[in-house]
Amino acid sequence: MLRALSICLAVSLATAGPGHAQAPAAQGTLRADTLAVFDAAGMAESFAIMVEAGKRDAGALADTLFPGRDAQGWAQMVDRLYTESALRRVFESAFPEDRIAAARAQEILDFFGSETGRRVVAGELAAWRAITDPEVEAAANALYQQRLAEDDPRIGQLSRLIASNDFVDLNVMGALNSNYAFLLAMSDGGAYERPVAQDMILRQVWQQEPQIREDATLWLYSFQVLAYADLSDSELEAYIAFSNSGAGQAYNSALFAGFDAVYTQMSTRLGTAAAQFMTGEPL
Repeated sequence: MLRALSICLAVSLATAGPGHAQAPAAQGTLRADTLAVFDAAGMAESFAIMVEAGKRDAGALADTLFPGRDAQGWAQMVDRLYTESALRRVFESAFPEDRIAAARAQEILDFFGSETGRRVVAGELAAWRAITDPEVEAAANALYQQRLAEDDPRIGQLSRLIASNDFVDLNVMGALNSNYAFLLAMSDGGAYERPVAQDMILRQVWQQEPQIREDATLWLYSFQVLAYADLSDSELEAYIAFSNSGAGQAYNSALFAGFDAVYTQMSTRLGTAAAQFMTGEPL
């Protein structure tokens, strides 16, 4: 379930127009059981995938904002911004650990330590890596549309999984926050002749909402068609049941908060860097 936010925000970042968010407050060291949840959920590989996607999307952004400019210089700057350790620091600083009591953490570990849980994580990570390829994403979209036209019962299961955690709304709001952070950082960084009022940026961002919602919905279904292809119906039902449990709801809520902070902060940093690049300020 955590993969959805990351991918949809990465896609929206690449298509955002020409953000300023405060860095999350630092926390103390996270509990051992929280770190164990991260390991069970495949967070290390998640950050690696996010770095790859961020670098790719930043490259596409350069083609839009300053085509023909110093591509190598921009790539080097992006390499400095997008590191697994940087993303993890922001995530852990923002992660609302208090939402997951020790008993809840054990329930989460019990699920992801089970055979079904391990298959869920492996499937999500494999699908996430695969769908970053535009050809794979197009094929996944086509497969979802085919299953939908055939009234495949699996689509109904996926609909219940998506609804159980408000995946669409959370992805949309995360994407809007990320885009706002990017645009505001561009303005604050001097990318325009004069600063753009925050309310104007907000209106521009909200104009993107219908398209972001449509894209996020399509991506969610297509991603999950791939991610859970090897799960039986009963295994997917077990995952849905976990998602609807108190532990599953706490897990999803905390992860979305952490990832939203990552994408908002990275969008701010990327917007600032893009403005500096456009104005010739030292990076």
